[in-house]
Amino acid sequence: MSKPKSKIYSKLFGSTFGQISIATFFIAVVTGIILTIFYDVSEPYNSISTMLISNQPASFIRSLHYWSSQLFLIFTILHIWDHLRKSTETNVKSGVWVRLALSVFAIFFVMLSGFILKGDVDSLQAKRILTTLLDSIPYIGSYITQSLMGAEDDFQLIYVHHIATATIFIWIIIVEHAKQIWPNTKTTLYYLIPTIILSVFFIPTLHDGISSVMKG
Repeated sequence: MSKPKSKIYSKLFGSTFGQISIATFFIAVVTGIILTIFYDVSEPYNSISTMLISNQPASFIRSLHYWSSQLFLIFTILHIWDHLRKSTETNVKSGVWVRLALSVFAIFFVMLSGFILKGDVDSLQAKRILTTLLDSIPYIGSYITQSLMGAEDDFQLIYVHHIATATIFIWIIIVEHAKQIWPNTKTTLYYLIPTIILSVFFIPTLHDGISSVMKG
């Protein structure tokens, strides 16, 4: 007799995709709060460069923040796929589904805004591309751009959305959807270990503009 797939997933990942998403989100939020001590939004590139060169603890926290965010995105997508695979989306009220759908956009915005807040060449290019795409939306494009992105050479507004507006909205949706404020302690500790390993061996760097390859 074959075991239920949910049990198999639990053995492979140590918990459900939803619980892992909450745990990695919590790690990302905590490290993000600590990172605000070292990050200067008026000079993002210089502040991150300083972390990488002369402030190893801050660089490690930034790396933890980066990789926990990546894991949060991955396991959120897996969680959504799991719901669709089991057809459990029919058990969720339509109003909740609307908010959940909006939260997906908020998650991608948080990820993209985090990339932009590096302030390097890739980030500036990404901001220009996103601004152009938003501006191209008929009638309301310019208003959306002003509301989300701010001025071209200013990161303040997108920084506020990244650390507050979008993140708080995601947390509210998590609480509503999962019916819990804090992540499972065991799952959090379980996924803190691989996050630390990734953070030590794969440190996210900056693009100095010298290389011809651009990721933006």
